[in-house]
Amino acid sequence: MKLLLIRHGEPNYEKDCLTPHGTEQAKRLAKRLESEGITHAFMSPMGRAIETAHISIDKTDIPLKKCDWLREFDVKVYDKDSQEPIHVWDLLPENWTQVKDAFDKDSFQNVQGIKDTEMYPRYQSVVNGLDDLLAQFGLVREGGVYHKTKDCNETIALFCHFGVTCVMIAHLLGISPVLTLQGMSAEPTAIATLCTDDRSGDKVNFRLHGFGDINHLDEKDIGNINYK
Repeated sequence: MKLLLIRHGEPNYEKDCLTPHGTEQAKRLAKRLESEGITHAFMSPMGRAIETAHISIDKTDIPLKKCDWLREFDVKVYDKDSQEPIHVWDLLPENWTQVKDAFDKDSFQNVQGIKDTEMYPRYQSVVNGLDDLLAQFGLVREGGVYHKTKDCNETIALFCHFGVTCVMIAHLLGISPVLTLQGMSAEPTAIATLCTDDRSGDKVNFRLHGFGDINHLDEKDIGNINYK
């Protein structure tokens, strides 16, 4: 199985839609996806992701379904040096890197500033939604691996957002979402590709083959990225 986790195009957050430039990015994305052999597609219920999905696959017969758990992972938590709640991907590195539990997939929920917030319930919603989706296509999670109940050669596209992509990748790789939320970055229409490692028969895990792929965008888009 191949999963394509796709961020929406350049957004107008105030109106929850794509900017004109974001629409052009989505059109370039559509051409990029033509060669992927997508069999099924799912999208966030938020406008910017819906627009991106429709522009990308409307000219195909690929089934497209809306999933609420794919919405932006817009959880706010507390950093020890912040008076107000901050986005979960904005923790100060000098603080979270000193907390052992932040590195553990089972204990991150106990980190001061994260516990007693919506992060863990939202995390559970995402991982449960993802596992339910994969089970529909023949991959049932058993501990840290997936058990194949049938041949699953599907290529599934998920049109969503940066934060929820980080959470899904953490779950599929068996690591703390704090690491992916703090350590990854994705531009508009960036693609993350994960494939199952099928060498062990019916027991499989996912491998991350690429993250943040924007090679479909033009040189101006790529050249304007600010890595600071």
